[in-house]
Amino acid sequence: MTPARRFCICGMPLARDNADRLCTACQSRRRRDRAPQVPAEFWHTDVMGDALASGDLGRVIRAYRSHPYHGHPLSQTVMAGWLHVSQASLSRIELGKCRLTVDDIAGFSGTLGLTVALRWSPQNEAREDVDPISRRSLFGAGVGAAVGLSATTAPAAAREVDPELISHWMKMIGVLDRHDAMFGSRNLLATVSHELDLIAAHRQIARGELRTQLLRVESRWSWFASWLNHDIGDSHLRDSWADRTLRLAREADYADMTAYVLMRQSQWSALARHDAPRVIALAEAAGDTQGATDRIRALCALRVARGHALANDAAACERSLADAYDLLDRADAAETIWDDMGSQNFTRPYLLAAEARCWVSLRPTKAIAMLEDALRLWPSDRTRGRGLHQTCLALACAAADEPERAAAEGMTAIGIAQSTRSNVTVRKLKRLDRQLAAYELPAVADFREAVAAL
Repeated sequence: MTPARRFCICGMPLARDNADRLCTACQSRRRRDRAPQVPAEFWHTDVMGDALASGDLGRVIRAYRSHPYHGHPLSQTVMAGWLHVSQASLSRIELGKCRLTVDDIAGFSGTLGLTVALRWSPQNEAREDVDPISRRSLFGAGVGAAVGLSATTAPAAAREVDPELISHWMKMIGVLDRHDAMFGSRNLLATVSHELDLIAAHRQIARGELRTQLLRVESRWSWFASWLNHDIGDSHLRDSWADRTLRLAREADYADMTAYVLMRQSQWSALARHDAPRVIALAEAAGDTQGATDRIRALCALRVARGHALANDAAACERSLADAYDLLDRADAAETIWDDMGSQNFTRPYLLAAEARCWVSLRPTKAIAMLEDALRLWPSDRTRGRGLHQTCLALACAAADEPERAAAEGMTAIGIAQSTRSNVTVRKLKRLDRQLAAYELPAVADFREAVAAL
């Protein structure tokens, strides 16, 4: 039986070997009508980085059009078609002469794949009438798209505390976390500090259940501040923010946050000093926090496994890893953990990497295979995490007496560390440098020279 003839939406007959629903001409038109998907590295050039740092959306669009990735500069006409505006309107946007709502900014950012948080302020160099920074557009494209409103001043009375701000701050921290994961921590601290002041001011005025919710939100933001300072290497501020997080979490009866911070503190203090018994004791105590969910307790069990690995006890390490997976298996599927406190900690690549770190010194060959799998599956927008696990892979190669591969993997990690400026990754790279110091090989020499330049 002859198959029925198929037609494109434009009316043209489709070739029998064309599995698409569009003819060649319509496929080409569709490609022209949408912006291409660009790799994470697209946003890491000096020109694009300067444009993003400026907070000027028009400048970002100009940098996007002229990016070397496209092969040649894109015309305003092509870009205008993608953004569904006229060429004249796009020209005015690039010059800072066009009114933009937060929805406009969010739409343009989404079209171009710009998921980072911009501190956007309209430019008014030509003294034309442009919208001032409003309470809805205070934090620009990435954050504005997610939050929808923003508090700029503290309320005068409890009745003035908007309950919608709870959702606002929860969404905002998710956007900032994604920016941190891709580009690093340094450009976020001022924003986080500013928002924490506002949250605290609202919490001090609020009453009842709303105050409890704000306490929880403030504890989450305080933890994010602690993490950002850890990533840039400021241990004093890291510990100060972590202590504040614990106080807020305990006041709000926030068991998961309490357990999570205790678990991370075990890593920062005892693990950094290679104090295996203390790592184990602190992580076990965190896991025993009354009211903590099974997911958080699973993270604590992973940290206990790291302590046993540090003590060179493979059997105990395996038992703790089994405990972690048992807890995850019986965890309530409805339990949700946010980005800044571990939602990424329950994905397959994260769990592979977490387990592999236990085996780096005990069974490096096993760690190499697990880290290779983790990196293959790692999300493209979690750049800093990729750099950290890439460095762990290099350390595993060094432990397996593969110095040339260790140097090669380390060089890859250096490139990521430079783009994210992660102090955590740099510290691990310097540890690798010390481990490779005894090898007189060209690849090792190149790696050590690159580390010295960090």
